[in-house]
Amino acid sequence: MEKSVTVLENTKEGIKVGCDASACSGCKSEMFCRNKDTTFTVENPSSIPLEKGDKVLIDIPEGRATLSVILSLALPLLLFLPGYFLGRVFFTSEISMALMGFLFMALGFGVSAIIFKIKKRYFSPIVTRKEEE
Repeated sequence: MEKSVTVLENTKEGIKVGCDASACSGCKSEMFCRNKDTTFTVENPSSIPLEKGDKVLIDIPEGRATLSVILSLALPLLLFLPGYFLGRVFFTSEISMALMGFLFMALGFGVSAIIFKIKKRYFSPIVTRKEEE
């Protein structure tokens, strides 16, 4: 899925771009997106020369957007169940079992955060080309 954005600045982490909120419509993970502001960093693997104010098209691979939703939501929810049932082995109180489930859920969020930190470039949108004016 390609979207048009404006280059705001070049940083060490990548190219900071901005867009209007309407650019989010149609995105598979719009409902779960944590980045509600309209500025974010993109990768430029083709080393296209870009300056502040340039309009560029970025590619947001739908599979990666879906994978990020799964990692950030489904993984923690799925880990709740093993935690709850493992708590059943050690505890008899429902509250203790639920707390163990929530502990595993927190572990899932931690694992997701580590994966996103390590694989940040994999999940970042990619500049495909500069728009002609």
